[in-house]
Amino acid sequence: MLILAVETSCDDSAVALLEGAHPIAESIRSQTEHAGSGGVVPEIASRLHMDVLPAMATGLVESCGRDLREVEFFAATAGPGLIGSLLVGLSWAKAAAFACGRPFLGVNHLAAHLFTHYGGPGPVEFPAVALIASGGHTILFLMRSWMDCELLGCTRDDAAGEAFDKTAKLLGLGYPGGAHIDALSELGDPFAVDLPSPLDDPSSPEFSFSGLKTAVRLQWQKGARLEDLAASFNRTVAQVLCSKLFAQVERFGAQTVLAGGGVTANRMLRSMLKDGCSRAGARLMLPDNPTDNAVMVGRAAAAILDSDPQARSSLSCNAFARWTGSRLLPLVS
Repeated sequence: MLILAVETSCDDSAVALLEGAHPIAESIRSQTEHAGSGGVVPEIASRLHMDVLPAMATGLVESCGRDLREVEFFAATAGPGLIGSLLVGLSWAKAAAFACGRPFLGVNHLAAHLFTHYGGPGPVEFPAVALIASGGHTILFLMRSWMDCELLGCTRDDAAGEAFDKTAKLLGLGYPGGAHIDALSELGDPFAVDLPSPLDDPSSPEFSFSGLKTAVRLQWQKGARLEDLAASFNRTVAQVLCSKLFAQVERFGAQTVLAGGGVTANRMLRSMLKDGCSRAGARLMLPDNPTDNAVMVGRAAAAILDSDPQARSSLSCNAFARWTGSRLLPLVS
């Protein structure tokens, strides 16, 4: 089952060729052109995807000694994400599928972050509690199986990654902010600055990070040391994420914790997740590549086809900016 997967939900152009859930090759092109803007400029992002994606996809297939017509299934992220960026990858994959006479699968980006663990080392034991923490999303899910994923709670305002980026911009650290704050935190005292933990009740699976940025600004104006402020912010976000996550692990007796999204690259968060899983007796599954990539899209497609070999998306499948609902499914019709 040869799958060509495409991911263009934000500012990374990514393609991957997989045999089932097992990657053969992948290519990612990150858009450094946004660095001076303090964030991703949607129109620029979509144009850059258009410039590089067709050659990336065909070049990747050819580098594996294959022909595009040998691909059995084409898959692409349909959403959520930036509409312009999504349409580039989605349109290319649908067109390629049509031209080659092959089926097309539209994939939910949120589900793909979880399915990055599909086909990984060892089976996932259910029930599992899953955390997605990225620039656009902070969500907790209960997974009773790969195809039974229930929303537990999400952020009421800023996502965790968005809070990192905005805080880094406030402190003059540059974009993307998460990596800058993570590195600077190594030089500071994470308990030096007293910061609030909004919606800090562990039993509530919902999050809020907008007020935390305001608290950072006030402490910065009072003269807090930059390294200490970064470390304290880092600790506060990681602690909120973990306290709510492990409250749900205890509530449902979860055997596994799955994590996905760019924020899971954060070293303090990863350390807290490992310690929490050790105490809870749960297996932790962290992504090898937390950022947006096409392998996770391909693995989601493989899981869809393993569950239903006749699964297909219509060629009228459209891009969408936001996901709403209570059940997360990987296939977008």
